[in-house]
Amino acid sequence: MKEYIDAIDWSETWEFLKEYILPNMGWFIFWILLFIVIGLILSIVLNVYLYRKNIFTRDRKYYNWFAKLWIPYIVVVFIYFSGMFGLFYSGHFVLERENKNITSSLYAKTIGPKFSSEQNKKEFLTSLQEVSNVSQEASKSIAQSLVAKIKNNNSGMAVVDNFKNSSCSYLYEKYESEIYSASIYGLIKAVDKKAGVASIKKVDYSDFKLLLTKLDKVEPQKIEQSIQAEISLKIKTILDYFYKGIMKHEALFLLLFLSFPFIEYLIYLKFIKIKNNPESVPV
Repeated sequence: MKEYIDAIDWSETWEFLKEYILPNMGWFIFWILLFIVIGLILSIVLNVYLYRKNIFTRDRKYYNWFAKLWIPYIVVVFIYFSGMFGLFYSGHFVLERENKNITSSLYAKTIGPKFSSEQNKKEFLTSLQEVSNVSQEASKSIAQSLVAKIKNNNSGMAVVDNFKNSSCSYLYEKYESEIYSASIYGLIKAVDKKAGVASIKKVDYSDFKLLLTKLDKVEPQKIEQSIQAEISLKIKTILDYFYKGIMKHEALFLLLFLSFPFIEYLIYLKFIKIKNNPESVPV
């Protein structure tokens, strides 16, 4: 856990919280409290059920008192993990609501300026045309080549300055290639909306030359919408991946901590209860 905490960039975290979490603090707190209440109810229901099944009853006085401590233990475990579930769910909920704003920020600071006007669009498409003329037998796919081309065009202090003090800088630095790949998918889908990721990865240079010709006739606004849609989908995929992973991790730990009372009870039945309450042997 310490290595994850040490890896956190707190300045970027604060920028992210300030821009996206704080404006949605009402929803953020609501989901956390709702999950805690649900956890409390579930703990009460489970404790009542286990109590009626005599899971907390022992045959020795002091041991019986000790067993009763499992009741508040279960309550604390449920409240803690419910709070964690609520924390992660509320974060995921808020970020999904802010997906459009995050997408707009990433788009505006990366490929967005290329389509700010008809002239910029033509210049950008011309530069992409150069990629398709370099080597039609390159080992890279067209998508990979274009990603490299756009990243090279955007390299230098311009992009650094764009993301300075930006809440999206972490996303850009960690998922730079994915963002540019999504931009390429958006370019292609601006012409062919039925194109899938598989067909886009296999597109060859001759097909892409034809694509550029068609793109030249598409309004910059439509290209922007297509690219932003793909970036938005990529962000959602990334968020869902981490959200599901964290929730599964927390669920496994919840089951682990809830198993302790049952393990102790099985030990009691197997070794202690029989030992202290031997069956009477008829004479």
